[in-house]
Amino acid sequence: MIGKALRYRKITMMFMLIATVVGAANFMGLQQRENPEITATVASVRTLYPGASPDKVEQLVTKKIEDKISEMDNILKLTSTSQESVSSIVVELVPGSDAEQSWDTLRQKVQAAEAELPDDAEAPVMNTNLTEISEQILHLVVGSTDQFEALRPLTENWKEQLQTVSGVSSVEVIGLPERQIRVELNAAKLENYRLHWGILSQALQNSRERVPIGTVDQANQRQYVQLTGEWSSPSEVAETVIYRSPAAGSSLKLKDVAEVTLAPKKLEQRIFYNGKPAIDLVIKAQKGVDIPDLQDRIDTKMEALKPQLPSDVELVSAFNQKQNVQHLFSDLGKELLIGIAAVIVVCSLGLTLGTSLLVSAAIPLSILIGLIPMKLFGVDLNQISIVALVIVLGILVDDAIVVNDNIERRLELGDAPAKASLLGSKEVGVSILTATVATASAFFPLYFLKGNIGDFIRPIPLVITSTLLVSMVMSLTVVPIVRQWEQERRRKQVSAADGQKRRSPGLLGRQFHRLSIIYENQLRRVMRKPLLTGLIALAVGTSSFALLPLLGVQYFPTAEREELLVDIELPAGSTFADTSDTAAAIGAWIGKQAGVKEVSVYAGRSAPKFYYTEMERYDSKTGQILAMIDQEQVRTKDLVSSWRKELSALYPDVQITPRELENGPPVGAPIAIRLSGTDLTVLQKLSAEVQGLIKDTPGAVDVSDDVGRATPTVQMVLDKDKANYFGLTEKDLSATVRLATEGIKVSDLQYGNELIDITLFSDQGLADPGANRDLHNLLIPSQNGGLYPLKDFVQLESSDMISKILRYNQMRTVTVRSYTDGVLPADLMKVLLPKLDALPLPDGYTISVGGENEERDQSFAAIGQLSIVVLMLIFIIIAIQFYSLTTPILILSTVYLALGGALIGLFLTGAPIGFMALMGVVSLSGMVVRNGIVLIEFVEQAREEQGLDLNEAIIAAGKARLRPILLTAATAVSGLMPMAIAGGSLWRPMAVSIISGLIYSTILTLVVVPSLYRILAGWKLRRAEQRHTQEVKGPHSLSM
Repeated sequence: MIGKALRYRKITMMFMLIATVVGAANFMGLQQRENPEITATVASVRTLYPGASPDKVEQLVTKKIEDKISEMDNILKLTSTSQESVSSIVVELVPGSDAEQSWDTLRQKVQAAEAELPDDAEAPVMNTNLTEISEQILHLVVGSTDQFEALRPLTENWKEQLQTVSGVSSVEVIGLPERQIRVELNAAKLENYRLHWGILSQALQNSRERVPIGTVDQANQRQYVQLTGEWSSPSEVAETVIYRSPAAGSSLKLKDVAEVTLAPKKLEQRIFYNGKPAIDLVIKAQKGVDIPDLQDRIDTKMEALKPQLPSDVELVSAFNQKQNVQHLFSDLGKELLIGIAAVIVVCSLGLTLGTSLLVSAAIPLSILIGLIPMKLFGVDLNQISIVALVIVLGILVDDAIVVNDNIERRLELGDAPAKASLLGSKEVGVSILTATVATASAFFPLYFLKGNIGDFIRPIPLVITSTLLVSMVMSLTVVPIVRQWEQERRRKQVSAADGQKRRSPGLLGRQFHRLSIIYENQLRRVMRKPLLTGLIALAVGTSSFALLPLLGVQYFPTAEREELLVDIELPAGSTFADTSDTAAAIGAWIGKQAGVKEVSVYAGRSAPKFYYTEMERYDSKTGQILAMIDQEQVRTKDLVSSWRKELSALYPDVQITPRELENGPPVGAPIAIRLSGTDLTVLQKLSAEVQGLIKDTPGAVDVSDDVGRATPTVQMVLDKDKANYFGLTEKDLSATVRLATEGIKVSDLQYGNELIDITLFSDQGLADPGANRDLHNLLIPSQNGGLYPLKDFVQLESSDMISKILRYNQMRTVTVRSYTDGVLPADLMKVLLPKLDALPLPDGYTISVGGENEERDQSFAAIGQLSIVVLMLIFIIIAIQFYSLTTPILILSTVYLALGGALIGLFLTGAPIGFMALMGVVSLSGMVVRNGIVLIEFVEQAREEQGLDLNEAIIAAGKARLRPILLTAATAVSGLMPMAIAGGSLWRPMAVSIISGLIYSTILTLVVVPSLYRILAGWKLRRAEQRHTQEVKGPHSLSM
């Protein structure tokens, strides 16, 4: 194939040019985004059961839905929260599951459970878009909340307009309460008419519900029959007739006993921007869309809509992905360009300027052509795919350097340009193929990692494997063709008969030549005592493993971004007004701190999901503050510790957790201890003990559990005998009292584009039982048609109730969580685990570790399994090439040495062992074997083709391969150096482990591989000689 490619070199170059043009066009069309799109393997099921206590929600809703969901065979985790009126269930699939098929099954299970739910429970709502990230968050900032209603038409119009933008999947308005038809019943008038709320509810439902009439056939035409007269406004609802009196000739209408108004629902969420009230428009993107292009279309639409904005309303873009994408691509682009420049400079040290440019051309061409198939695998331009290019940067020139160096060697031997190009590429063709496949084998198995972490890093094996294969083809075709053209044009080749030698190429050509002579002399010494030399080198490499206990362990570092989050949770029993006021006050304090540019405060919910590891949360007692930090003035990392201390002192009763964004899969609090059992009282006691153990561990901060304090509760103690006597049921009682608290939805109204609830309320509110005597007089309708005041059969008492019940895999569970300050989570867990093991547990109760520890162990185990697969693949590939089972072991010794070098690099830079550092180690296993493969291939050729003895063949091969070995290692190091210096905490450990491993293994490989090969080959020769001697003696002894 190589001969044909060189013979028809014009055709070869034409196809390469076409592929380059296609690659360039494809590259320009690749979508850009910050992170790879992750397949959602998590879904939520939320069910409202108005007025129900947490234990009722658990028993009557949560458990019934969980029982059905648990019938699925691919559920990894099933977690739930049962709190007042709400059941929330989160379903996580086993990694590798077919998400779409699983969600279809989940819908069927939820629908089956719905039939078993109480009549008052609303239909479960399933959400499979939990991984969807906001493209842009827009604030409409006002001076007062009184302006909200005036902005409603504008926000609805803008929502509709933005949804028409190509690439937008949805637009959500938050911070603006939904509207309802509020029907406030007048208790005195109802009593006067001897009516109860159930009659009004039935009248409203009868007026709303319609039965489809059907069609009629008339005059050869089918006509649909419809009944008109549906409500179209609140005033029409007010005209609803409750009953008619034929004798008196009059009727009682709803407006006669109730006030009917169109009003906002109870305010449950508030947003502040730099201290001012705001409404948010949250824009989300469709899958696969190009983020910068989408943002440009959104900006164009917003420019057209801005003139509609009132002069006293400010429009602010609190967040958009395009800014982060541009910043990311700018940083990584600089690293990529600096890496390319560094590779060119390094190549020029051992190559002429022309050949260094030729070799370096493999980088852009391999990238452009190698990215062509990426669309088929769903890979776009994101930080992971760009980092893959940075990693492979220095490797792409390896094959070209090897081929070019061998062509140069053939030219030095006096071969003509055509012969030098052909033989120079053919001699190394097999070893280059093996080395490339071995390198790709180190990366490609990463493609099969499952779960979110697999989706996150999947571009790395795809991009690296594809570009490596292209670089191999280019090195065996384009490089020899261009070298032949170059040499034929120069006509400067010197035949061996002239007795002249070509000058060593490159800026350091003479130095490389001198170094090769020094190396040749050292190899001769090594060949005298190969066993001692090999053992010393291996011992030096092994000594680095003593650093392992000194290295920290961290799954993923925090993201070094300008966003800083502050989570807020008020004590149980706090009102939403308390949450809103406290969140606003904390936001005002944060806004005054140095380095803070903007502050967005969310009360009653978290900020909209703007980052892939964050999850949206909703609770009247919680809030979240999103602070934008000027990182040129102060580091986000430095603020977390100081803010935690100061805010805790200012608000001692509030759980306040400042934190940075996470890298990698979502973990939440790094320390998470799960306690499971049946009795909540026992679980709370155990939780208190575990919290004490964690607080006593140095470095633990923000320790809490997810149950919290008990909620103040009004207990209605029912006298069942009296209730039965009056013909009252618990349902009548609870529903009627709900009128005085939250109201009861009885129907709905299509009002413009809105479907508005019609809700009944009593004008008797529920406050403190001792202060509110109106509640005692609330009339309760009975089954026999009578009306009786609540005080006749109910006593009101104050007590406490657990605020929420959590379950993990269908067991009641309390999770104790903690963050760390000044210590790695893994180091804290080393101290904590013995304490937890010594904690006595009652029968039937279990303790388990979650958080970073759980996620890290699972991912590290997966990396360990893949490492075994990688080594096996490399072993098989090398064994096939050399038809030997010992040679692969010899070459794989370089992987062992590289691992030791990686540990040294991590230790010297202070980087912990994490997922990305392990990724670097796995990458090393393919990169470092290349030199060993080519070196041994040269030794074999020298022995077989040139007839050299073992020692001379090793020395000749070592001398011939010294320059390309050093150049390929140097190019790989120089390509990764920008990432090691400026790659941030996420990518720096990977770059450091690869760089230090390459340097360490390259130096030792030049000694270890020749030594071990000399030992193994010498042993094989002695065995062959012994067999030959026995074969010669055998016939001779028989003749004797």
